[in-house]
Amino acid sequence: MGMRTAVLTGASGFVGSHTAARLLAEGWHVRALLREGSSTAKLPEGCEVVRVDFMDERGIEPHLTDADALIHLAGAVKARSQEEFDRANALITRKLIDARDRTAPGCRFILVSSQAAAGPEGAGGPVTAYGRSKLLGESTLRCSRNWVIVRPPAVFGPGDDASAPMFRMAARGLLVTPWTDGRFALIFVEDLAALLATLAASGAAEGETLEPSYGVGYTWKEFHEVLQKAAGRRILHLRVPPVLVVAAAFTSELASSVTGSCPFFTRDKCRELLAASWEVEERRTTELTGWAPSIPLEDALRVTLEGQT
Repeated sequence: MGMRTAVLTGASGFVGSHTAARLLAEGWHVRALLREGSSTAKLPEGCEVVRVDFMDERGIEPHLTDADALIHLAGAVKARSQEEFDRANALITRKLIDARDRTAPGCRFILVSSQAAAGPEGAGGPVTAYGRSKLLGESTLRCSRNWVIVRPPAVFGPGDDASAPMFRMAARGLLVTPWTDGRFALIFVEDLAALLATLAASGAAEGETLEPSYGVGYTWKEFHEVLQKAAGRRILHLRVPPVLVVAAAFTSELASSVTGSCPFFTRDKCRELLAASWEVEERRTTELTGWAPSIPLEDALRVTLEGQT
């Protein structure tokens, strides 16, 4: 049996680079489809790099002909409008599905979506433009075949630019969080990469939507307690009232409108951050795939903190 080929989008990012490394370690040939301007700084050595235009599905097709799995991680986490989000997170997904269906229908399509596509408990769906665009991408894939959707919750680990400021501050003895008792789920990046590699290698969970995590929901207070144990030192927990969180988001939006940049922290995002709670999948992913977190939360947080120094 020849070497299996996995095609990755978003391989230059946080989750993508860890997934590429995991696949390489398991003996896969990894082909990373990257935009012309994407950096390869985080990409592990050994990947085949192909520059593509994701809007040109015909140009993508030749790179899928020998693929056993297509793991779609690329997307936008910030944009100026719902239309921009839909273009990055749904239209490109449609282009990849069409290219896969015409060129390599036997290639398994693994879409890495987000828990934002489901929305918080009781919301009845996504509450952000980002979440709505992710749900639209999922709906597009469900009309195809030979697929699995993975909705990770908050992903953490060394090398994440988004959460690095929080962990660097925690390493110095301070954790700043919203003042809310809502519960949220977590997954360590290495565990997520392991699940994606498992799904690429098997027919498990065909046509399923998975929400892998530690299987429990954490409040910020509980997260703080585990983080202190991981750090082996006292960490001051500063809880910010919701009204100030919203004010910070408004200020971020205002500043971006002046500079012409795209804000990451928005009032839209506040609706997720201040949500009462998020649903936590208990054992479904494990039952369907055999996957389970490989490292306790405390140890995973310790690895992440050490990665900040």
